[in-house]
Amino acid sequence: MEKIHDLIIIGAGPAGITAGIYAKNFGLDCLIVGEEAGGLLNGSYRVDNYPGVFDVTGEELVKKFKAHQEYLEVPLKKESVGEIKKDGEIFKVITTNKEYSTKSLILAFGTQVKKLKIKNSEKFENRGVYYQSGHNVFLFRNKTIAIVGGANSAVMKAIKFSEQAKKIYLIYRKDKLRADKIWVDKLTKPENVEVIYNTNVMEAGGQKELESIILDNGEELKIDSLFIEAGAMPNTVLIHELDIKTNELGYIEVNKCQGTNIEGVFAAGDITTGSNGFRQIITACSEGAIAALGALNYLHKK
Repeated sequence: MEKIHDLIIIGAGPAGITAGIYAKNFGLDCLIVGEEAGGLLNGSYRVDNYPGVFDVTGEELVKKFKAHQEYLEVPLKKESVGEIKKDGEIFKVITTNKEYSTKSLILAFGTQVKKLKIKNSEKFENRGVYYQSGHNVFLFRNKTIAIVGGANSAVMKAIKFSEQAKKIYLIYRKDKLRADKIWVDKLTKPENVEVIYNTNVMEAGGQKELESIILDNGEELKIDSLFIEAGAMPNTVLIHELDIKTNELGYIEVNKCQGTNIEGVFAAGDITTGSNGFRQIITACSEGAIAALGALNYLHKK
């Protein structure tokens, strides 16, 4: 006989794992499905704004999340979800390995990196051009790198790589960084970091590997690697089959219970319009907990 879960959570980042922890404590038969525990948090250089846990890397905080999930024995399947369907009152979650059935859903698959239109950049992806990912700084010892972006992720990456790199160019399209003040202040300390304002990267150059970039002021910079930290966009490919309502930017619209326009489907984390658009670890966890409560109340009414 087919097993039907009370709840399936798609996504294993802070929102998804928190939802799983609360759902387990509520006594729900829940399952988390996600490709990688922690999601984009794994690439964070430092986390200093999560209460009770500070001066840790993203990877270290993810280990704590996972340890809690494993302690409570919340099932987590490391699988890629390819499709979600509704069959009457049951939802079907189809992965690369299996098909799962559930009475309710929490969508917590977060965002995907925003790619910039830089000529020839695709040619050098993972051969000098990288998007929002964690890297061992020792691989870039005495190298010259450029980072595009002005928010926390870009500034933190510049600080992180300044420990080993020879030279770092932080390139931002506006005249003022929008990272938190704590990180902007720390950026002034490394002498090998140069911030270039009001500038965009137009073209990537090289033979087999990236060798240089051309800026919109005509200047050419000789570099070894280019990191693009230009923000994120909602990862909404999976929701079209369910006709879930989004705003004009593609983020899933949620109510105070993290519910969507589809009964039995909730959403949490960076993918939603919740938390006043303040996409942080703590708000993702909050939304995950509220979504789990929303699912519990929905199931009790059935």
